[in-house]
Amino acid sequence: MLKKLARTLVAASAAVAAVGGLAPAAQAVPGNTVVLGDSLAANPTIVDYVSGKGNIPLPGGRVNTMGCGTDFRFSNAIGAANGTPAANFTCAGASYRTGGIHMMDQLNLAAEKGELNGATKQVVLFSGANDTYPYVINDKMPVPQIKANLQASMRDAINRAKQLAPNARIKVVGYPTISTPEGKVCLLNVIPGQPTQDAFTNIREIEDAAQWAAVDAAKETGTQFVDLKPMSAAHGMCSNDRWIAGIIDTTAGPHNLILHMTDAGLDAVGAAVGRA
Repeated sequence: MLKKLARTLVAASAAVAAVGGLAPAAQAVPGNTVVLGDSLAANPTIVDYVSGKGNIPLPGGRVNTMGCGTDFRFSNAIGAANGTPAANFTCAGASYRTGGIHMMDQLNLAAEKGELNGATKQVVLFSGANDTYPYVINDKMPVPQIKANLQASMRDAINRAKQLAPNARIKVVGYPTISTPEGKVCLLNVIPGQPTQDAFTNIREIEDAAQWAAVDAAKETGTQFVDLKPMSAAHGMCSNDRWIAGIIDTTAGPHNLILHMTDAGLDAVGAAVGRA
């Protein structure tokens, strides 16, 4: 979806492709927090995404030090909550072992840029969804195997983070509540107060697999797991106050992307991660 929209925007914006340039990378600040993750953490607008993916400095496009589009909302909320400067190394499509840039590579790049080092205070890892559903859809892989593979890759990334930032607190962040207790999601929401459950989609097993892979990887490595499920229990996709928008959704709060978090949701979970 992002790629198709991106191609359209690139074609429409060719005339402004030469406008401006990327802002110079900020120098590392002692005692910083390094935030790494996928598109939920990056939360780019389409303009942000194209600015990074196509290396086209579109007016209003925002990219991080890694060259990925982001609105910086999640990382800024973390930094505001824990009182540290936040270095944003999030990227749409990121995963631990599947497509996009891998979390291990994000860590290595953060170290190469001088942002991740012995003076780093906290490291936040927020990813994993892109390591689940592709294997169900494309490979028909059993979910327990998906969970085991993800857990192993998480463990390796956590250990790498410890190696690169030996004095930092590592925070492995689970996803907020997405589906109902029965695993249902609401993809079409156009009537205020009446989210519409999708009768054919059930993500309970996948949502649980991503959660427990993170829980168990954190336990294996002796690092902190930040559980977002309790605080977001009343804000799943079928809630009137949902933090994750549907595909066609005119009644959710402000958000940048379909099937991604609202501004209110990112502000809330970012602050919770920072305080954890």
